[in-house]
Amino acid sequence: MIKFITAISDWAYRHAQPRNILFLLLLLLLMTLFVFPYYTERIVSEEGPPLLDLRFGFSAEEAYGTLEAFGEQGRAVYLEMLLVADAVYPLIYGLLLIFLASFFLKRILKPGNEFRVINLLAVDAVIFDFLENAGIAFMIRQFPHRIDFVAGLTSVFNMLKWIMIGLAMLMVLVSMVIYIAKRKHMTTTDMPDA
Repeated sequence: MIKFITAISDWAYRHAQPRNILFLLLLLLLMTLFVFPYYTERIVSEEGPPLLDLRFGFSAEEAYGTLEAFGEQGRAVYLEMLLVADAVYPLIYGLLLIFLASFFLKRILKPGNEFRVINLLAVDAVIFDFLENAGIAFMIRQFPHRIDFVAGLTSVFNMLKWIMIGLAMLMVLVSMVIYIAKRKHMTTTDMPDA
């Protein structure tokens, strides 16, 4: 298993090129600015509750209250969004975070360093996002029948997703700052004395 994880990590380091990062960033922007707003305005009324996956946790009451507020048409569109757009979105932001982390970490950590696999931290966010989506889709398909255990478990996946996204973003930020500081230090020490 460790060899498999290391192989994926090494693949990410090799593919963490500016063009790949920019391509993923463009896809992320297209999804965020066009695809999700298209679905959201068909699901949520102006005064309606936000989508479950945009919250940080929710109770079973809140989950089923939200699904009730969306109405039959809103639930159908929400399910479509989960199965179409939100089936690829986690892969896009996950790869983007992995490539960004890899881009900076490969300039900080030498090959062979056992901590290099930390570039895959965003994989956890992607897994929890898929589990959250599966839970919400299940609740929509079973609606109006309530299964509070599924709602609670889905909420846990939701919170873990946001925590892992936050940690992955923090890792990108910290590795970027270390890389910039290291470069600045190298250019300062390379300057001849006056």
